[in-house]
Amino acid sequence: MSDLISRQAAIDAFWKLDTELRPSAIDAITGMLKELPSAQQEPLTDKEQRIFLAAMGREEKVCEEVDRNYVREPYEDCLVRVCEEIRRKVKGALWT
Repeated sequence: MSDLISRQAAIDAFWKLDTELRPSAIDAITGMLKELPSAQQEPLTDKEQRIFLAAMGREEKVCEEVDRNYVREPYEDCLVRVCEEIRRKVKGALWT
């Protein structure tokens, strides 16, 4: 998420354009930019964190069983490791 831009900076850039865009076109573009959702991640609430962790716990149990009972190719990651990576990435991105 390091390539986020400021909505206001984009609007300002359109207003600085030295082109033949009509003011009505720039106004339309500005309006569309203002309506875009925020690119910043919202942190999870405490309840959302608990639900996520409970769901991941259940999923890890299923993955442990699959890892234990099925033969996988040497190049394949075990599913429990994939679950751990998902948990790590979500915590890094969405925890407060």
